[in-house]
Amino acid sequence: MVDPIPFQFPEVYGGLADSEGLLSISSDVLTLEFQIKDGLIGAFKSRVKKVELPFDQIREVQLQSNMLGTNLTVVADSIQLVEDVPNAKQGEFKVKFPRSHRKEAATLAREASVRVSQNKIDRLDRVLDSE
Repeated sequence: MVDPIPFQFPEVYGGLADSEGLLSISSDVLTLEFQIKDGLIGAFKSRVKKVELPFDQIREVQLQSNMLGTNLTVVADSIQLVEDVPNAKQGEFKVKFPRSHRKEAATLAREASVRVSQNKIDRLDRVLDSE
């Protein structure tokens, strides 16, 4: 289990809102818990939302790190799976990690990639076993 890591969604509602949340991994899902608030005065907040993405329905997890920050891109098998995730397009979304959590983000991305790959191998084994 990887400890939850704080994240933000970039440019929520075209920059009119801010977001913050926690990203974590359990045995078979990637979990996002987040809240969106207005970007003007921060007085209006959404209820906390929770989205669980099973690893067997995630196609790819990719971490990009540079001087400007650390971003994680998740590509799901279905648009419907990420319909409640802000800024999700065509089954894909990005989250941004604070610089202070860069190492934890790399660990989480590596663990998520391993689980996605393991699920692909398991699926292939089942197909080969059924032949």
